Amino acid sequence: MDFNFKIDGFSDLAEQLASLVSLAKEKQLTQNALFYASQPIFEEIKANAPRAEKAYYRYYRGSLRQRKRGNPQNSRKLKRPGTLRRNIARKRIRINGGVAVGIYVKPKAFYYRFIERGTPVIRAVPFIRPAYDRHKELSVFRFKQKYGEYVSTAFARKRIIERGFDDVSE
Repeated sequence: MDFNFKIDGFSDLAEQLASLVSLAKEKQLTQNALFYASQPIFEEIKANAPRAEKAYYRYYRGSLRQRKRGNPQNSRKLKRPGTLRRNIARKRIRINGGVAVGIYVKPKAFYYRFIERGTPVIRAVPFIRPAYDRHKELSVFRFKQKYGEYVSTAFARKRIIERGFDDVSE
């Protein structure tokens, strides 16, 4: 499940920031702004992720090789609720010379896709897509706001430096 944003006017801000700071710093600031912008979506996904009401046992049959040998090593483990919520995370990503932030579910909670999309037997209980749909405009606004702050700060810093050099030459 991939979600993408297209932000109008971003190229102008990016050019302004690129002219003021180094490429590495620009990428870092862009990732920081993306991380800040994705916060509402991330929080809602975690909050709406389904959770078992109480602890339960998960039963394991052991490996096929052990079962064929007559030693099944059946076992059970007590699982506490909230595994899915604990395994929702964000990560900074570098893609094709650019940067991005991804919200993903760790492999330990692989079953999220069955909950999100449903199966022939289980009714779908989407919790990722609704959070994205509800907060995408807010995320774009937050990104523009944070990136604009970075550009303003860089302009102010450059003005101070230029003024400082002008004062020294007089």
